[in-house]
Amino acid sequence: MKILIAFIILLLPFKIMGQTFHTEFNYNDSINKGITIQNSYPKGGQKYTASNGKKYTFVIFWTCITNNTDSNLEVKMNFSADSFIVPSSPDVKFNLYLPMEEMTFEKESLSNYGLDLKSFLDKNIDKPTKLVTNISPNASHLFYMVVISNKGVKGTVRAGFELQKEKLIYKVNNYEIKCGQIVSVK
Repeated sequence: MKILIAFIILLLPFKIMGQTFHTEFNYNDSINKGITIQNSYPKGGQKYTASNGKKYTFVIFWTCITNNTDSNLEVKMNFSADSFIVPSSPDVKFNLYLPMEEMTFEKESLSNYGLDLKSFLDKNIDKPTKLVTNISPNASHLFYMVVISNKGVKGTVRAGFELQKEKLIYKVNNYEIKCGQIVSVK
């Protein structure tokens, strides 16, 4: 009982401070100085059945890219319709999707972060998805990311965006997918 109470007390400050994201990267190098990327914990782990009868398991994440620079940032990313395999789950095929539905922090407490996933996947399953947007100085862009697989995985799926120089990388359980870039636009 004492261990449980100590664990709750240890986690309480994170909830009080409102930290609801899984990872946060504050870039201060010469290329990406002033860019922050926050990636959420997953929601979902539920089933989706496509119109062709194929069954999938899904998780939904959100990402927030913040521009703390004096220039506009152009964000470009795309994901093919091709499946990929993560070494930690070699018998599972994954696909990634970028829904265009607007994500807001007010939706964070909702099921699936408020995303109408069925409607999105009914129209976009097996299609590539992309995002091209500009983020003004001192502004943020918040968007969804959907990870689907042909079957569930053992353990938890963790995923999120990171920058390597100007290149955007999406990691799924530490497997890196090169997916786009963030560049300063004068």
